[in-house]
Amino acid sequence: MKIIHFSDTHIHDELIIGQDSNFRFKKALEHISKNHLDSDLFVITGDLTHHGRLKSYEKFNEILNEAKLPNPLLPKLIIGNHDNRETFKKQFSKVPIDENGFVQYELDFQSNRFLFLDTNLPKSHQGHYCDKRMKWLENKLNVAQSQDMNVFIFMHHNPLATAEESSDYLGIKEKKELQSLLLKYSKKIKHIFFGHQHLTVSGKLGNISFSAPRSISHPLVTNYSKKYRLGTANTDPNYNIILIKKESIIVHTEDFLKQDIEWFETTQEDWVEDN
Repeated sequence: MKIIHFSDTHIHDELIIGQDSNFRFKKALEHISKNHLDSDLFVITGDLTHHGRLKSYEKFNEILNEAKLPNPLLPKLIIGNHDNRETFKKQFSKVPIDENGFVQYELDFQSNRFLFLDTNLPKSHQGHYCDKRMKWLENKLNVAQSQDMNVFIFMHHNPLATAEESSDYLGIKEKKELQSLLLKYSKKIKHIFFGHQHLTVSGKLGNISFSAPRSISHPLVTNYSKKYRLGTANTDPNYNIILIKKESIIVHTEDFLKQDIEWFETTQEDWVEDN
């Protein structure tokens, strides 16, 4: 199975840290149209817009429609801290919501179950995962376990600090509770995909692997200090391509602004030099 993972498109009518997020979204979609139309799933993990405004969601849709992706690759969407849940639901009325109105849903593909989480709290950039959402997730994980389904989770906020705990101000407030729940089902949860930090990062939470791309819009740099801060070095944006096989999960990073590839011919014999 092949998955395209975008995050943090931040559609906006002005430059963000000197970058044109709309242009970069177009270039990223152009890149997948040229290289990855054989994918099985396309997911964008939140911060679709920069301020959650209706005109930005309309622009997001306009750019997406112009890309003319095949129907199977119309992206699965979730929201992040820069999104507005109610405006999103009006603009994307076909995206499923749970019984409490959160943008949470599931999708089965072959023997895999994909869970899409809503970590948004209005007027807060921190991640939040309340009791109602936690109960929804536990129920879905319990059902998946009873059905012997492998689970893959998509969310916006990082479920753990990716450097120092003390500097993870924008992480999930209920981090410990969420981690406890995830680890309870670690035998069935195969991977967690997130965004939010605008960093290329990967690792493991217990036995659960995770990965995140930088951002389609404006990448940031890792903060290794113990104090909260954000910074940029104008690094290239990227997205991830995930290959899920029977015994492996492989995550590739695509620097989509670098679109001119020079393939060269070689054979096995070419690597052997005559002495």
